[in-house]
Amino acid sequence: MLLEDFFEKVTTHWKAELPFAIFKKPSDENIYAYLNESKKINFGNGFDEEGFVFSPFIESNKKAIWFSKASSTILAAHLYTDILVDSLEENSNVLHTNVKDKHISIIETALEKLVLGELQKVIISRVETLTIDKQTPIKWFKNMCKLYPNTFCYCWYHPKIGMWLGASPETLISLNNNSFETIALAGTMAYQGTTNVQWGAKEIEEQQMVVDSMLNALKPIVLHIEKGKTLTQKAGSLLHLKTLIKGTLKSTSQLSKLVEVLHPTSAVCGLPKVKAQAFILDHEGYDRNFYTGYLGEYKPMGITQLYVNLRCMEIEEKQAKIYVGGGITPASDPVLEWEETVNKSKIMKAIL
Repeated sequence: MLLEDFFEKVTTHWKAELPFAIFKKPSDENIYAYLNESKKINFGNGFDEEGFVFSPFIESNKKAIWFSKASSTILAAHLYTDILVDSLEENSNVLHTNVKDKHISIIETALEKLVLGELQKVIISRVETLTIDKQTPIKWFKNMCKLYPNTFCYCWYHPKIGMWLGASPETLISLNNNSFETIALAGTMAYQGTTNVQWGAKEIEEQQMVVDSMLNALKPIVLHIEKGKTLTQKAGSLLHLKTLIKGTLKSTSQLSKLVEVLHPTSAVCGLPKVKAQAFILDHEGYDRNFYTGYLGEYKPMGITQLYVNLRCMEIEEKQAKIYVGGGITPASDPVLEWEETVNKSKIMKAIL
């Protein structure tokens, strides 16, 4: 399909207030769309039907939403760069001091729990709300594809839920039959022209915690598992530590169990998972909703790739709610952690 026709069909669908998901996989030159024909919300009850899944941070509060292939029109087009938006303006919104103070205060409370040994690590996040003139999802999606070609770029919409966009650097699962790959991703620093950087002890420790927790959680459901080298990955204006983990499931029907084991990962929740999750719910002071959930296309007869919903925002009328967070360990500096969230917020600000 011609790219112009692709975006025209999506725009028509959106103006008719019908659900859709458009997405581009990392380093892929093609884009895809699920145009759902019904305004009914279809909740998933397991990976038993091909389609596009969008799951929240905590499924006990909200359930995963499915756009099944059977009830959707599927589009695909080649993304050539000369149709993308060329001029991007930096957002200049100023944060209020009390937002910073509140975030730092929550981190300080977390550090008390960490020093006492009640937690090993916890991810503290916040939401930053910006005013927008109008909703331009197609333009925003094009901007994401141009700025962040090595991430999973998406725009998801349901008239009864709202609109979400993101450029995630983190894969939750890649599955082919019963062979799977997943990535442990943690540690953050600003990109300054090179990936040849020296990581600090705090970031290295944080990454090792994530790797160890994932390996331990996966052992009961795999035939074998192996860990790759830890590398530096660039994601937009940021760098992260990345470790590839791959293995073979005991059964091809265990994808639901695999997701249950991995989600939410310690990279978006913390360690121990249950205690970290409880701390988040008690102290963050807002509903993460689909932030740090997962999404992607499920193909029972092909390669399934699901991504963690990071570097994302929610659109509500003339507001853009940008979600950002960071991993807190005993070595964390609250002010530096605040600055990390400021850097991460620029990922979505750049596309508006």
